[in-house]
Amino acid sequence: MKKKHKLRTQIFLYMTVGLIIWFAFGTALTEILYYLEDKRGVEFPFKFYIVINVFQAVLLLIVNIPFLRFLIRHIDNPVQKIVSALHQISEGNYNEQIDFNARNELDEIKEAFNEMSGKLAESEKIKKNAENERIMLFANMAHDLKTPITSIIGFSKALSDGIIEEEQKKKEYISTINSKSMKMNELIDRLFEYVKLQSSDNQLHLENVDVAEILRNCIADVYTEYEAKNIQLELEIPDAEVIKKADKLELSRVYTNLLNNVIKHNGSGIKVFVKMEGDGGTLIADSGEPLKPELVENLFKPFVSGDFSRRNSNGSGLGLSLAQKIMKKHGGNLRFVQENMAEKELPAGLTKGFVVEFQGKSE
Repeated sequence: MKKKHKLRTQIFLYMTVGLIIWFAFGTALTEILYYLEDKRGVEFPFKFYIVINVFQAVLLLIVNIPFLRFLIRHIDNPVQKIVSALHQISEGNYNEQIDFNARNELDEIKEAFNEMSGKLAESEKIKKNAENERIMLFANMAHDLKTPITSIIGFSKALSDGIIEEEQKKKEYISTINSKSMKMNELIDRLFEYVKLQSSDNQLHLENVDVAEILRNCIADVYTEYEAKNIQLELEIPDAEVIKKADKLELSRVYTNLLNNVIKHNGSGIKVFVKMEGDGGTLIADSGEPLKPELVENLFKPFVSGDFSRRNSNGSGLGLSLAQKIMKKHGGNLRFVQENMAEKELPAGLTKGFVVEFQGKSE
């Protein structure tokens, strides 16, 4: 489709109309003077012709006033606003917007500018949020590492200085040092995984896999721990294959993290329900204590859940954030649902759970 040039047409019409009016008046006046001089024998003084020429010049100016007003209103003023807004953008004010009604191509420039400004503002907001998240990530990591490091330093110093003489006590101190070291190692591993997922260079190894089989294997890995905590496990997983394009290793991390969360953040004797739909969508829910609203709101932020983890278990506070990022890299999502929420996705007797969602239908 050929693009219409509104501005060019407007300028041409204004100039044409103005010239036609001026030419018509000028021609009519010339004909009148010719008639009076040639037919009636009227002689006009030289000054009269000067006045006539001045009149024609003034007439030309008058008929062009609408054109000049058009240039100012529909071209000059919009251009000035665009230039001013560009200066604001160059100074970092990405929320700058321009407003005028030029009724020509400048309106398209206005719309394109406002769209660009909106995208720049959104990009800057995302950038600031990412920077704040990065700062909080390292601040919380330092906080989480400080406690086990302090314990390791204290216990190892006590052992090296020979303060502890009892063999049983020495074994306890060594065991504590080992457990604290393992916790630090887990935290660093999780942090490495988190940073790796943040990188644009990191790509999933997508292939057609049976996600139902992956889920069954993950459940088998934690089954002994479930039995140890007297957790009642109810499964509804299709016997047929549920084929999705997914990264087998990363998806296993998602399922394992959610299944382990049940153990870490609940007491003994609860009920756990795991259900997979034909499209791969999965619900992992339990009958444990509901989460507080302030925790739910920030559940997938790095280390936010760690505050809960530090009080209740050896969680790193990065697991849920990692799991959600993995699912988003798959084009899907990971959501939290609870009995007092608007969504009615939990079967009777269950209080909270996580919903794993894939993009599109099964292969």
